[in-house]
Amino acid sequence: AVVSTQSTGKLAWLLQECPAFLIPFHIIVIRWSTLSPISLLGLGLFSLHYFNRSFIFPFLIKSNRDTPIETCFSAFVFCCFNGWLQSKSTLESNFQTRDAYTSGVGLILFFVGMYINISADGHLRELAAQRVGNVYLTPYKGMFKFVSAANYFGEIVEWFGYALLLQTPGSAWFSLFTTLFLGQRGYQTHKYYLTKIDDYPKSRSSVFPFSGF
Repeated sequence: AVVSTQSTGKLAWLLQECPAFLIPFHIIVIRWSTLSPISLLGLGLFSLHYFNRSFIFPFLIKSNRDTPIETCFSAFVFCCFNGWLQSKSTLESNFQTRDAYTSGVGLILFFVGMYINISADGHLRELAAQRVGNVYLTPYKGMFKFVSAANYFGEIVEWFGYALLLQTPGSAWFSLFTTLFLGQRGYQTHKYYLTKIDDYPKSRSSVFPFSGF
């Protein structure tokens, strides 16, 4: 018998991302009556993001390329850890010491980042549907006017807002991790576009607008 080392792309996305939704959502369900409003908000926003990433985003993707099992498994482990970490950090934090104004700014940034992320993903799907052969099209809508990886920029803003909202060690760690990880991926995307698209705008930054990076 041949053991496959690949998993279907859409199924892999669902499996690897869903722990980050299921863990905090489970906490909400079993501890609903005892959660503070800010804890409920934090866990709810985290669950909302990963509900989209687990059960909506994968099925909007046109491509269904196989995903290596090891890639899916490592992402699954990370999402399990992060779902646990954010839940634990939120439950154990003393939110009476947080700055309310900073939390308000963070809530706004969270939704602004989510909008940028989702709209940028939608634009990339539009371009993928228009693509003919190996000819790459230049993204041009929204924040793509300024950066090559608007989807990553949106997610970085989203989790930075989440960190400002909750002001917990877990949210701060995840914001920093997201910035470094997606910043590096965005830089690779930028270099890729420059090699694949002849008239690609050289003035665009990779991830952060007007930064040169």
